[in-house]
Amino acid sequence: MPGSFSFEDMQKNYERVNDAYSRKEEYFKMKCRSKEIPEETFGNMFLRVFKQEAIMEVWVQKPDGKYVKFNEFSIYAMSGVLGPKRVQGDCQVPEGYYYINDFNPVSNYHLSLGINYPNESDLRLSTAAHKGGDIYIHGGQASAGCMAMSNYYIEDIYIYAVKARNQGEYKIPVQVFPFKPTDANMDYYSRLREFSKNGKLWKNMQQGYTMFEKTKRLLEVYVGYDGYYRFIDPASVSASAK
Repeated sequence: MPGSFSFEDMQKNYERVNDAYSRKEEYFKMKCRSKEIPEETFGNMFLRVFKQEAIMEVWVQKPDGKYVKFNEFSIYAMSGVLGPKRVQGDCQVPEGYYYINDFNPVSNYHLSLGINYPNESDLRLSTAAHKGGDIYIHGGQASAGCMAMSNYYIEDIYIYAVKARNQGEYKIPVQVFPFKPTDANMDYYSRLREFSKNGKLWKNMQQGYTMFEKTKRLLEVYVGYDGYYRFIDPASVSASAK
């Protein structure tokens, strides 16, 4: 409708977002060219986090439907240890399959993106009365259960998320793993004390990781009655229906 503002336009009305665009948009355009992703249709992205490696990856869908790693950032700070968040005040970074549910352009930590913790899995697997909340990917250099990316990197991540949201991706997936769940790493971590408590969840999450690594197509994810994740490859479902 003439005169209406897009989500991106509204975000750029905030000084910090507008400043970030002025510094980072040319770099964004260069990344799009290098990955052969049309800048004007940039969307269908997801974030993938490996806590032990302190890495956040940005994956974006290409025109052929498959995803390519668009960028990778070092996480400046994360509190807690390996293992999911289960109770308010434990300062744990959650582990699981989430999505972005909040854009905060006036955050106390420069810019921030909220994730939907606790999700359905957390609600089913935690027995705590108060499970906590307000988990964000944000700027700054301090963490109390959040992922602190530094002001410099959060600007890039925030811009990517704004552009994806502007294209209609209302729930940008955020996958948070304790570590990169390769078979070798699973074997290594199975020997640690934390595995006895968290191993079932970690093996469950590894299924989704492995399926994506084989196909490079985003999976549909839902939570079963037992609190664990179920994964569906939409491409496989479509092929079997023919």
